[in-house]
Amino acid sequence: MMKKILVLFFSLFFSVSVFCQDQEIQTLFGRGARISGFGGPIMSFTMVNGEFGHMMGGGGGVLLGDFFLGGYGEGLTNYIEDIEGGNKIEFGHGGFWTGYSFFGIKPLHPAFFLQAGWGNITLHDPDGYDVYYNDNIFVVNPTIELEMNFTRFFRLSVGGHYRLVTGVDTPNLTGQKMSGPGVFLGFKFGWF
Repeated sequence: MMKKILVLFFSLFFSVSVFCQDQEIQTLFGRGARISGFGGPIMSFTMVNGEFGHMMGGGGGVLLGDFFLGGYGEGLTNYIEDIEGGNKIEFGHGGFWTGYSFFGIKPLHPAFFLQAGWGNITLHDPDGYDVYYNDNIFVVNPTIELEMNFTRFFRLSVGGHYRLVTGVDTPNLTGQKMSGPGVFLGFKFGWF
C-alpha cells in the first residue's frame, strides 16, 4: 500500500513539474526575476614582476538576470624570480566577483566583471622550498570580456584585464611590479 502511495505521489509531482516548466511565474509587480547560477575554471596569462605568469583558479556566482555576484580564487602556477634578491615569488588572491553581461541572450556578447579580494605574496629561498617572507595584499581586477553562448549550460569567455595590487610590503617588490595587464580564458558552467 505504501509503495502505491509513493508511486502515485512521485507520478503526480513529476507531472506537475513538467507542466510548470514552460509556465512563466507571474508576480504582482511585473515579470519575475530569473535566478540561476554558474561556476567553472579561469585561466589568465599576465605579467608579474616583469615576467610571464600563468594564473589558474576558478569561481562561481548567482545570476540575477544578466547580473551576477559570487566569489573567485586564483594563484600562480609558475614561480617568478625576485630578480634583485634571487628568491622565488608565489602569488595568489581571492574574494568577491561581480559582473554584467550585455545582451546575454545573444550568442556572442560583451561583458564586464570586477574581482576584488585579498591574497598574499610569499617569497621562497632560491631553491623554492623554505619560506623567506609572507605579505598580505589587496587586489582589484577589472575585466572586459567577450562571452560565447555555446549551449544553454556552457559559456566560454575571453578577455583582457588589468590587475591592480596594493599593500605590498615585500622586500624588492612594489605594487607596481605586482600589478599588470593580462588576458584570460574562462569556462562557465551553469544555467544561463
